[in-house]
Amino acid sequence: MSQPVESEYNFPVPGAARLASLVGLKSDMEQVVQYCDRMIERYAGSHLKKSPFDIVGFTTHVDFLDWEALSTAACISYARCFVSGVRQSLDANLLANAKANFAETHTFILNLRNKHIAHSVNSFEENSVSVHIGTLFQSSKEIRTVTPSITRSGLAFDAPTELRSLANWWIAKMREEITIEKANVLRIAQATPLDDIRSHGPVKSRSSAERNANVGKRRSNS
Repeated sequence: MSQPVESEYNFPVPGAARLASLVGLKSDMEQVVQYCDRMIERYAGSHLKKSPFDIVGFTTHVDFLDWEALSTAACISYARCFVSGVRQSLDANLLANAKANFAETHTFILNLRNKHIAHSVNSFEENSVSVHIGTLFQSSKEIRTVTPSITRSGLAFDAPTELRSLANWWIAKMREEITIEKANVLRIAQATPLDDIRSHGPVKSRSSAERNANVGKRRSNS
């Protein structure tokens, strides 16, 4: 006797929207952790200190282009979790019950993303022009040098550790909510006629060619 086979069907009902959003939010926050892990491993980890007197990040070589790329990616992935769009967002008010420094780190990361990475609107970036005046100059007519400059600030070398802790806190919160939402969606599914569920169509299994064409896409069954 053949074993019964289960088929997977799409279930895009309003009651499942929060669970679907949580899967994407958790994926973004897990990326934040991975970016932070990479920065700590390469540039900011205690294992890089050659002596107790070393200053991590200053006594070790830092590829600042790599550092900026990783920190930018971490900030963007984190901030995505607090903007509503095709999915629901996380509630930043939950930080009121977290460690005090978490709220401070959260605000800094959002400001860094919104006011520096995405836009240049505050002191995270300072563009200036200076002139060089010699000690013996008698008149401004003697000025021969004008220097434009840019000063940018971003994540400090200890920031990835703080951001990783904050991201892991959110991930733990999401795991709790996912458990609750799975139970809620299961109740909705059990109260829905099978024909209504089947009408949404089965989940399509992609061919290897389709998977290769969508190499940047990921699916998570959290």
